[in-house]
Amino acid sequence: MNFACTQENLLQGLSLVSHISGKNANLPILGNVLLKTENGGLKLSTTNLEMAVSAMVRGRVEQAGEFTVPAKLLQDYISLLPAGKVELVLNGDGLEVRADGSTTTVRGMPSSEFPLIPRLTKEGGYRLKAEELRGAIGQVAFAVSGSESRPELGGVACYFNGEHSGKLVMAATDSYRLAERVTGLETGSSEAEVKCIVPAKAMQEIGRILTAYSDDMGLPEAVEWAMTDSQMVITYGNVELISRLIEASFPDYRQIIPTQFKTTGTITRTELAKAIRAASLFSRQGLFDVHFEFSEGSLKVSSSDTGTGAHATSLKAVVDGDANKVTMNYRYISDGLAAIGKDKVTIRLIDGMNAVVVTPAEGEGYRYIVMPIRQ
Repeated sequence: MNFACTQENLLQGLSLVSHISGKNANLPILGNVLLKTENGGLKLSTTNLEMAVSAMVRGRVEQAGEFTVPAKLLQDYISLLPAGKVELVLNGDGLEVRADGSTTTVRGMPSSEFPLIPRLTKEGGYRLKAEELRGAIGQVAFAVSGSESRPELGGVACYFNGEHSGKLVMAATDSYRLAERVTGLETGSSEAEVKCIVPAKAMQEIGRILTAYSDDMGLPEAVEWAMTDSQMVITYGNVELISRLIEASFPDYRQIIPTQFKTTGTITRTELAKAIRAASLFSRQGLFDVHFEFSEGSLKVSSSDTGTGAHATSLKAVVDGDANKVTMNYRYISDGLAAIGKDKVTIRLIDGMNAVVVTPAEGEGYRYIVMPIRQ
């Protein structure tokens, strides 16, 4: 193998794929990146057996070949090189990196030991705007459950052309809170509903790629998304991610979302977030409880603990309906406010025993549901 490219292009490719590689005592090859000349460029691939990421690097192929070297080591070394030409030359059991008059040899392993990455057809999939998908992942993925007891809650449920035709609905829950985002589809394979559960790590990796990707010729505007019954493939520019899907049934969460409310309050998001942070300092350890009391024209945020003291803040709010109060875990409500990102939020509730719905005051497509702490 003999390949030449710019330091910038090689470093970008390595930064996109090396994130999922890591040390594995049983399979040390999983810490390596596969370098393979292909279609006039260099294809970089890594895998952790659950998902695989590959990226094409533009350059000049002098001699075809393939080899694997430690991903993090190669990335760290390439990052230290000056901008300019880099040559990768396979020499026996080492990869020579030639740049700026110096030659460095990185020991590796033959490509034959690298796990086989499946090839999935990309036909009959969906096309989404990259910016919208990136935003949707940020608003939903954090609510995934970290428990292994219910694998169906360990991922983000995705419904294509379901309740909303021509839309993608993404939802995640850990049984205590739920986040749902509706985003548009540019094109779709059919009008029939297709659903899947994407593992949290894969969804987070997709979001990272959409954020980290850079291209001097301009960012790709769209993401291609295709899947089988058990796997999915995401394509964005010269990057491809393949992941297994969680083969389980996601709960019908729509049943728990209230549709009628007794109280609706609209308030400035940053002021509410600040009040919750202050109240959190005096919440009970382990319970993380903060009290919200709605009355005409105001929202009172308070907490108390026998050991640390008590705190209360009254904020101006537009309140419609009955005076009402509810107690919530401050971590859950704070996560939802951070995900919304708009200037004002609307909080709707029935009473202190039923789910609370938080949405942006303006605009549709996102809702966040928190189960109260029942007193």
